[in-house]
Amino acid sequence: MPPSRTSILLHLVLVYISWGSTYLGLKLTLEVLGPFMTCGMRMALGGLLFCLYIALTGHWQRPTTADIRHAFVFGLLMVLMASGFLSKGQEYIDSGVAALVSGSTPISMLVAAWLFAGEERPSPPQWLGLAGGLTGLILLGTAHTGGGLRADPIGVCWVLAGTFAWVGGSLLMRHKPFVTALSPQQSCALLLLAGGLECLLLGLVCGESSMVHWEALRLSVVVAFGWMVIGGAILAYNSYFWLLSHVSIATAVSYEYVVPIIGILLGWQLGGEAINSRMVWASCLTVGSVFLVLWHKHNR
Repeated sequence: MPPSRTSILLHLVLVYISWGSTYLGLKLTLEVLGPFMTCGMRMALGGLLFCLYIALTGHWQRPTTADIRHAFVFGLLMVLMASGFLSKGQEYIDSGVAALVSGSTPISMLVAAWLFAGEERPSPPQWLGLAGGLTGLILLGTAHTGGGLRADPIGVCWVLAGTFAWVGGSLLMRHKPFVTALSPQQSCALLLLAGGLECLLLGLVCGESSMVHWEALRLSVVVAFGWMVIGGAILAYNSYFWLLSHVSIATAVSYEYVVPIIGILLGWQLGGEAINSRMVWASCLTVGSVFLVLWHKHNR
């Protein structure tokens, strides 16, 4: 049976809130841990807690070797690269900037789906949206002067690379679904656990274990990290994978309308980040371009 509108709306709202607040959570947690250790700990812990919940409710099934291999492959794309690179990028840029760069994901999704997934060529209005989004990212990447705003091009490139990995994993998951006897929830839990372990390993290789600043630990950091485990990992990933399986790709990535705005507002109100005129123009161009790309696709 097709999912109800209530179920779709609930999953969308969970993704909106969870991922919209992740950027500020990363900003706070990076004061204590390195980027890949932050990503690894929150994802591995989220995956472990999710696995324990599934086992305690009696729905656990023994994964096959293929299930484990699938989890580590997609964990590389959708956890280590997508989330780990985002964490790395936020060493150079503010959380609001990271949210806005990530907001270009539907634009990358449209081009990649056309070039590599056999979907239709973008229409002229969509090409206009692509051009506007690219212009917005260029404006953002050069907005590191004045107002205390951090938008270093190096950080923008890290976050962009993470969005490309997320797009690749999403398209592979949608167009080449993996046949398994596991429930979608257990597959998601294994992916989080596998990707988290990969991030932890990379963090150790990069020497982040000696870069921990326990003196910076405080209640706000603990709360932010806990929410990233429950909301940013378990709830958001599970809801997103559910959406990929039940709604169109345009609807599944529609969270990108809301996530940049939530990230920018939280960074401004709670993270002490400044907003200057160039960032406002970049926000309008990027979010407006995403709207144009997906709105035209829905109408067609």
